[in-house]
Amino acid sequence: MTKSIKFCIIFIIIYESGEYCMERLESNIIFEVRKFSRFYTNILGLLNQCILDSSYSLTEARVLIEIYKTSECTANMLIENLSIDRGYISRILKRFQADDLIIKEKSLEDGRVTFLNLTLKGKDVLRELEEKSNSQVENILSPLSLNEKKMLMKSMQCIENLLDKKENSIVIRNYDESDIDYIIKRHEELYKKEYGFFEEFANYVEKYLLEFNKNHDENKENIWIAEYNGKQVGVIAAVKTDNDYTAQLRWFLIEPEMRGKGLGRKLVQVVLNFCKEKNYKHIFLWTANILKTARHIYASYGFKLTETVENTEWTNEKVLEEKWDLFL
Repeated sequence: MTKSIKFCIIFIIIYESGEYCMERLESNIIFEVRKFSRFYTNILGLLNQCILDSSYSLTEARVLIEIYKTSECTANMLIENLSIDRGYISRILKRFQADDLIIKEKSLEDGRVTFLNLTLKGKDVLRELEEKSNSQVENILSPLSLNEKKMLMKSMQCIENLLDKKENSIVIRNYDESDIDYIIKRHEELYKKEYGFFEEFANYVEKYLLEFNKNHDENKENIWIAEYNGKQVGVIAAVKTDNDYTAQLRWFLIEPEMRGKGLGRKLVQVVLNFCKEKNYKHIFLWTANILKTARHIYASYGFKLTETVENTEWTNEKVLEEKWDLFL
């Protein structure tokens, strides 16, 4: 047998062995995913029991939550956001109306559009469902240490991001300590390039970011990072104030190449959802009159301009700092 033939035989054996290993690996992955799915289905069964005991199904509870957290919510939004059949949504909304959980209001701008809002009773029912669900989750997690809970949270975020990952997709995740340098650097670079801000502005951002990272309350505060194909492209934060019912929206920034794609609205919505979940009643922010796009986004979510202060410390041009408020 010639050397070349021996080489070909060896190559074929190695190649086929590699293919066999890949098939075996994929088979093992499928087995583990299905095993985890069965395990997590049992966990969900425990979580759902409290909701079922209330006479409302898990799907109905999800619809209530979506109506509460979505500004100018419509039936079509529920169908799209929750991937629920139109007929099923219609039946749920009819039941909610009969139970006095929701109210329908025609849009003043377009009479064909109907907005959905929770009534006071609807908010009470939702609050009760959330309290029961939170209590059940606390019981499930109680045997875990704080580090184990953090590990679980990161693992769940990793699973969600990986399985939801599509080409050219945007992922919004909780910040990590390694993101702090990115936030400081991009505030310094973008505000200098686009508005001529001095170094004092970057120092101001850095001071309060480092303080937040060191002392923040994980239960009531957070920073979110937007990623596009694994690259950081935006940031926003909710920061607790001295008042337990008031939060400040801070460090809102979108990379230039991502502007005009709806990412800013998504980030603001994340903060609003978080603040509602944490029972904040009031959100405020400080911005500048030169940030036209950001101001438009704030106004579209119901923030109102309530105060202006002249600032001459950050740029050669006079800038009006603006306070915007929203009551939930």
